[in-house]
This record gives sequence, structure tokens and C-alpha cells, in this order.
Amino acid sequence: MKNTKKLLAGGLALTLLLSQGVSNADAKGNDKSKKEQKPKVTDKNKNGIADQWEVKYKLSSGKDIANKDNDKDGLINVIEYKLNLNPTSADTDKDKIVDGDEDTDKDGITNGAELDLGLKPDNSDSDNDKIKDGSEVQGKDGVKLSQKIREFKVDVKTSHKKSIQIQYKLLKNKTFVQVKDKTGTVTKEMVESLVKDLQASSTLTKEDIISKVQAFFKLDNTYKIDAKVKYLSGKHVEIDKEVKVEDKKEEEDKADSGKNQVEESDDEDHDDEDDHDQE
Repeated sequence: MKNTKKLLAGGLALTLLLSQGVSNADAKGNDKSKKEQKPKVTDKNKNGIADQWEVKYKLSSGKDIANKDNDKDGLINVIEYKLNLNPTSADTDKDKIVDGDEDTDKDGITNGAELDLGLKPDNSDSDNDKIKDGSEVQGKDGVKLSQKIREFKVDVKTSHKKSIQIQYKLLKNKTFVQVKDKTGTVTKEMVESLVKDLQASSTLTKEDIISKVQAFFKLDNTYKIDAKVKYLSGKHVEIDKEVKVEDKKEEEDKADSGKNQVEESDDEDHDDEDDHDQE
């Protein structure tokens, strides 16, 4: 009888332990499943943007809204959604840099430039080759993408009412160059050569760039130059300057005069030495 009671008691204890273990396992399983559950995303119009996001920023529900740039920052709405930006503000973080000129994935190339080149602004290594997009080299020039010029615009007006207009743009796997020159001094090949010079070094200062662009135009009369150089990295330089040929000549004359004075001084020194030798 005693043995029977012991067996019954042992069986009851085992049952309680097993049921408790099962309950704990179920509880842990439920907790795990809750953690693994992601917020449900609905995209009824199948435009790649969550309906909740469209409602949040009061965008229309049409499918074409994904390809619109409501805030004119250079990024279409579906890209702003992927980058977690505000599609109604051109400068989401209020740092005085428009979202298209920001580098969200920190690869050395701006968001807008990546779109122009067919890269992914939300992935620093678009082709997954373990090299950041900005450090990639495309083409035979051996220049990193982060050093390349994205856009180069020049408008020159001479005192003789002649003009030179240059437009250069780097797109996916090709460049666009347009030259409208009424002075007959600039060709497309010359522009391409200048661009290569401007992107050959990553250490060029703003003053270096201005100097190279200004020296490019060898005109014999006064001219006004408005230019903008914009790199894939976001670096940009603007030039708004009047160049007077008379001032140039004066500077050259001064330089020549300085050289002559140095030469005369050297000659005098030599004469003094000769006089001492004769004594």
C-alpha cells in the first residue's frame, strides 16, 4: 500500500513538472514569435512605398507618386522613402544641404549623383564587391568616382559682346558635352581636357580650381565669367568674376620688370666683383 502511494505521488509530481515545462516552453515560444513579428506594411497601389508613409506626408495615393520629386531636392519619393527622408522638405535634417547633395550611405558620392550613375544611394557598395562606390574606378582614366566632376557649367561674355557657353555632365557610362562658342577659341576636346585636369587630384583647393578655369580662357579682351563646378562627392565651386585683360598685362609687365631688376642687380654684383679683382 505504501509503495502504491509513493508511486502515485511520484507520478503526480512528474506530471506537474512536465506540464510546467510545456507551459514555459509555450510561453517562450510565444515571446519569440512576438519579437520576430515585424510591423505589417501595406502597399495597395504597389508603387514601392508603404501606404502609411504616403498618409504621413500627405502624398496622393496614385502609383505615379513614387517617381515624383515633390520637394525638388533631386530625389524622387520612392528614394526618399528608402532613405527615410522627408519628401516634403528639400533639407530633411536642416543642415543647409539639400537631400540630393547629402551622402546618406557614406560612400563618397552624393545621393543624387548615385541615381545619375545607376548606383544605390542606400548601399555604400552597390555591386557588393567590397569596394565602396566612391573608391570605384570606372573608365580608363584611373580616377576614383569621388574625384570625378558631375557637372560643369560656364558662361563667358566678352567686352566685344561675344559669348562662350559650356555644359558638361557625367551620366551613367557616358559624358555629355555641349559648347556654344562665338569667339572660335573653345572646342569639346579642350573642355574634356580641362575636366580631366580638374579631377586629376583630390587635393585641389577652391583657389586652384578657379585659377585653372580662368587660365583656360585665353581671350584678348576683358570678359565676365560665371561658372559652377560640381563633383560627385558634393564638393562644388562657383566663380563669378570679371577678368580685365589690362590688369593681366599690368601683372605680366610687373613680373617682367621684377625679373629685369633682379638681372640688373646680378650684373651690378658681377661688376663689383670684377672691380675688386682688378684692385
